[in-house]
Amino acid sequence: MLLAFETVGRTASACMVEAGGSVLAHRDLGGAEAEHGLVSLLDGLIRDHGHPSRLAVAAGPGSFTGLRIGITAARTLAWLEGVPVAGIDSLAARAAEAGDGLWWVLLPLKRDTTFHALFRVAGSLIEVLAPTVAAADAASQDLHPATAGATAIGPALTAKPGLAQRWCPGVAEGSPAALSARGVARVAAGVPAGPWDRLLPQYHQEPAPVLQRLAGRPS
Repeated sequence: MLLAFETVGRTASACMVEAGGSVLAHRDLGGAEAEHGLVSLLDGLIRDHGHPSRLAVAAGPGSFTGLRIGITAARTLAWLEGVPVAGIDSLAARAAEAGDGLWWVLLPLKRDTTFHALFRVAGSLIEVLAPTVAAADAASQDLHPATAGATAIGPALTAKPGLAQRWCPGVAEGSPAALSARGVARVAAGVPAGPWDRLLPQYHQEPAPVLQRLAGRPS
């Protein structure tokens, strides 16, 4: 049994999945912060459905604080339960959750920066056409040629209206919904799990204090 969860946007969702892929239960914090509710969320699923044989967590990109909370919880639980854990790319998981199609996933990072990546999903196959990058909103983007035929999805569509059209004029726009644990579980089916001490957050960008220090250095 797989326990999958994510803390990409500072809140959290989690699901318990049977070996055949059926979701037994899916729960979220309703927008509450992960630091206050993640442990109870995971504990409730384990109490109700039994101990997992495998874990999966969205390893990034996402909120710096959210990822730290999620990765720490995954490492701790994997160590306590003695089970392997898989770190899942957040944007790939959002594409997988959308189902079959060509998906350009956009996730807001800061007021002036957005993560984006391009995926083709066909059944259990998730093909990365353009890997996740952190891009300055004001800059023009060197996009994969297939982006024009994709559907843009993800929370940046509402957080930063007009950004997708400015980067790729005429691109179709789909759901602005954020990632949920269901997407993490779908990708985890094809990702090997490993020991807890190899799991690390994938920020895709240095944290804000580091960037600020670098910006202050003379060239």
